[in-house]
Amino acid sequence: MKILSKPKGNAEEYGRWSVNPYIGCSHGCKYCYLKSGPSGAYLGQNKPVLKKGIVNEEHAYHLAMAEIIEHRDEIIRDGGLFFTFTSDPLMRVCRNLNLTIADEAMKWHIPVMFLTKSEIVNTWYSHVATFQEIKMPNPMEDIVGRYVAFGWTLTGQYDLEPNAPTNDMRIQSMNAFYAAGYRVWASLEPVIDFKASLKILHYALNAGCQHFKIGLMTKNTKVCRNGFTIDGTVFPPYDPAECLAFVQDVMVATEGRATVYWKQSVRDFIGGTPAHRLFTDKELHNIFDNYPHSVAKDWSMFNQ
Repeated sequence: MKILSKPKGNAEEYGRWSVNPYIGCSHGCKYCYLKSGPSGAYLGQNKPVLKKGIVNEEHAYHLAMAEIIEHRDEIIRDGGLFFTFTSDPLMRVCRNLNLTIADEAMKWHIPVMFLTKSEIVNTWYSHVATFQEIKMPNPMEDIVGRYVAFGWTLTGQYDLEPNAPTNDMRIQSMNAFYAAGYRVWASLEPVIDFKASLKILHYALNAGCQHFKIGLMTKNTKVCRNGFTIDGTVFPPYDPAECLAFVQDVMVATEGRATVYWKQSVRDFIGGTPAHRLFTDKELHNIFDNYPHSVAKDWSMFNQ
């Protein structure tokens, strides 16, 4: 039984090593990719449970640490550990184990990144010693504080995330962590409505967000160019002109305030299909890369 994985495709744009002791999630997001495909019944369970073959949390911890120590140098070279692709790492059921693994990994100077929809302002850290003083004067001066970044998924789609804390609650958590001195970032994926995503991006910037990863709705790593249906609701195809305007608005809003990584889904959509290119390679470079705060896939918050 493996706790670590090396994701590919869209997932690799978040991290090249991930920690996944749990599967399933109680947030009930209607666009959740874990619920689709032949493994959806297993991976997309409605509550988090330990993976098959894991006896208990102590067993999971020892499995994870054995793998982390074995691959430590490679993990550091590849940018650290990502929590997690098969659940929400900071839901109440999952927090203690994931934070304990992260805590130990950081003592080995391994960076860790969390991506969550959870509201985690005051009580979540109570079982992990190094996180008990969340309002320490400057965590960046502490070895653990230097190696952790907390991220929140923000879509602005309240009806499609029925059991998750609201986007507003997540942004309040982000602001609390930013005020405490931690690195904070956001995933704007999937972008379902450009106006809603731009609005939520502005809220996140005002909360101190330092980095954004932005991607469109995909299926089997391909952009849903012809629209998509979620829980019976039909969403129209993305409009290329509206997408381009969104990209430009984001770059203006984030200049001097945050870095942006445009996921391949956005780049592919703006670029058009091979048979119907919307822009030349030079034009695409100017759109996505000719900004000092537009970063590449291998860029890391921990190199700053």
